[in-house]
Amino acid sequence: MIGAIYCRVSTEDQEKEGTSLSSQMTACLEKATELGYEVPDELVYKETYSGLAIDRPVFGTLRDKIKAGSVDAIIAYSPDRLSRVGEDVLTLFKEFKSAGAKLIFVNQQFEDSMTGKMLGFILGWASEFEAAQIKERTRRGKKTKAQNGYLPQGTGIGLYGYKWDKVTKKRVPIEKEAKVVELIFRKIAEGHNRYEVARQLNEMGIPTKSGSKWHPLTIERMVKNPAYTGITYFGKTTMEGKCRKRLPRENWMVLNDVTPAIIEKALFDRAQLILKETKTLRRGRPQNDYLLTGHIKCGKCGSPLIGSCLGHKYRYYHCRATYPTSVSKPTCHAGYIRADGIEELVWSEVRKVIENPSVILTQLKRKAKKPSSRNIEKEIADAKKTVEKCSKREERLLTLFEVDSITREELVERVNKVKTEKATAEQKLSQLMSIKKETIDIDSLEAEVKQYCQQVKDSLDICSFINKRIALDVLQVEVIATPEKYDVRIAVPLEYTTVERKREFKLSSFKKRINETSGICNLTYQPLDPLNPAQCH
Repeated sequence: MIGAIYCRVSTEDQEKEGTSLSSQMTACLEKATELGYEVPDELVYKETYSGLAIDRPVFGTLRDKIKAGSVDAIIAYSPDRLSRVGEDVLTLFKEFKSAGAKLIFVNQQFEDSMTGKMLGFILGWASEFEAAQIKERTRRGKKTKAQNGYLPQGTGIGLYGYKWDKVTKKRVPIEKEAKVVELIFRKIAEGHNRYEVARQLNEMGIPTKSGSKWHPLTIERMVKNPAYTGITYFGKTTMEGKCRKRLPRENWMVLNDVTPAIIEKALFDRAQLILKETKTLRRGRPQNDYLLTGHIKCGKCGSPLIGSCLGHKYRYYHCRATYPTSVSKPTCHAGYIRADGIEELVWSEVRKVIENPSVILTQLKRKAKKPSSRNIEKEIADAKKTVEKCSKREERLLTLFEVDSITREELVERVNKVKTEKATAEQKLSQLMSIKKETIDIDSLEAEVKQYCQQVKDSLDICSFINKRIALDVLQVEVIATPEKYDVRIAVPLEYTTVERKREFKLSSFKKRINETSGICNLTYQPLDPLNPAQCH
């Protein structure tokens, strides 16, 4: 018989006597030998991880082995080594049993009986309670250390420019990194923005604390951190469940003499002022309105097109990927697109859709005439019958259990199968009902569509920039563009259908030719030189 051994410790109990990884493994191997199980080296699993989480990397590998039927028994030192959550212990017990594997503990019996299951649940609950107490004691211990002038945290990657001294519980400056910190603050104070500083550091080959590239947000967080002036705060955040919550400033605790200052207070204050000013300037941009922002993408690389103004007069769209970032060089070489021309063309297409009810009705009629090979009403009726049958089967199973015709285990197993079948039928029923809602009654909708279009048409001539933007959002307008070709997609959002229209524009001199048979609007356009204002009129 093949056995597998699982040993676990967490940061809270690594030093506890009798629960170290080596002592657990020794005890489990002795138990395996006693019971006649052979344990290959590759089936001995050890990891350092919290017992409150069931999705552990090493433990997950063991569970996969068990599900594959490669293991006859799992041997652990005690139930809390598997999990500190009572419900998880019982879940694992049931999972292992269904895979044909026996669960064995070194320090106690865990038989396949109601008593054993109850014992496992109680022991798991006790471990969960103990883990909660450990968390509370740890929190109080950290707070006490902070009150005594020591920085409790000493784990993680640490603050750039410093290393952690485990003896003094204080930070110690790293000369090489400290010079980089000074450079960053000086650059910001001189008026350089976050992007420029990050790019310069990457070009100089200077890595971050983790060895990765510098990003503008990393620069901003460093410059805003008062620890570089010698002021260290503790208790800025707290954990509520799995979420981190920021506490009010009055609850923060100031720790003196924990972090030696690298930056003078005057330089720090100057950097804060410049950083705030540069962000304020960015909030004031763009100085011109760009109708298609958020609705237009590059036809060459798929990146968003952004607006820019050349010579403080001519508006253009250009691909964002044509500019370098703080960590990469330009990846696209698409040309500029005159904003006035493409905005006029796109808005004219939007108007055609909004003010012309025949466009909408034509698409609706096409959809209504599409032949359907499905009998939706019959499928809905069948799905409803399946749901009703499953409900009745559940009731019958409960009746059988009440008269002791089936055991509790049989009841749970059979009810779960019925519930799965019922959930599948309910999901199918929901999908069929959604399809049914798309059925279109053209005669009843025609008057409504015409009335709606007339109301909107009356306000199109005086439509403001903001209202045009709203119209683009509502119609889900998407433009894929290069200087040579525009591809405009417009969706007509009605509660009874969604119609997608696609028009292509080919550009070469602003002469328009309409192909009546295909419904495709073609334009010819000689690409303009964006740097030659004489052509831009």
